[in-house]
Amino acid sequence: MLSKRAVENAFIAVAIALLAANAALKLVARATISRAGGHENESNHPLWSMERGDVLLEHDSWTRYHLDAAQQWAPLFPEGGVVHLGPEKTPYTVSMMHQLRCLDVVRDQLNRPKSERSEQPARHCLNYIRQQLMCRGDLQLDPYQYPHKVRAVHPHAIRKCKDWRAVYAKVEENQMEYAAWAERQRNSSSSLS
Repeated sequence: MLSKRAVENAFIAVAIALLAANAALKLVARATISRAGGHENESNHPLWSMERGDVLLEHDSWTRYHLDAAQQWAPLFPEGGVVHLGPEKTPYTVSMMHQLRCLDVVRDQLNRPKSERSEQPARHCLNYIRQQLMCRGDLQLDPYQYPHKVRAVHPHAIRKCKDWRAVYAKVEENQMEYAAWAERQRNSSSSLS
């Protein structure tokens, strides 16, 4: 029978071998995607390297974006927040707008009677938002008490954010360019017929 130490050493050796194999497979996959001109190359597109200055956002109770205000939520993700990049015009969703769309999906599901709710989109969205929050790991401290409490700490805290207006401007520019490109494609297709 093997000693406890020998079993532990064997387990550690297997774990290290599996981690090494996993890393090697990821490197091979990344190289294959890069050579094939896959999606990963698009992350260097100028849209993602745009300059965004800082803006200050005062946290308040918000008089807009209520649960029953679909018309106020819709403009937050124009055309679904989809942009088209690269020579193949590969579609992507801008993460900020995907997150806003997901908040809208959850909002919409909360407004529906339980019998009309669809769990799948809300589950996807809650997990997506959770992953994005974890990924970004914002360390700014928020007031612990609600602003409407009598002794609230910083009832209207001001947060320094990246300028989201620059993202909207770039998305709008991309969507207009894509619409013009798609129109040219349609025109060239119809002229060939």
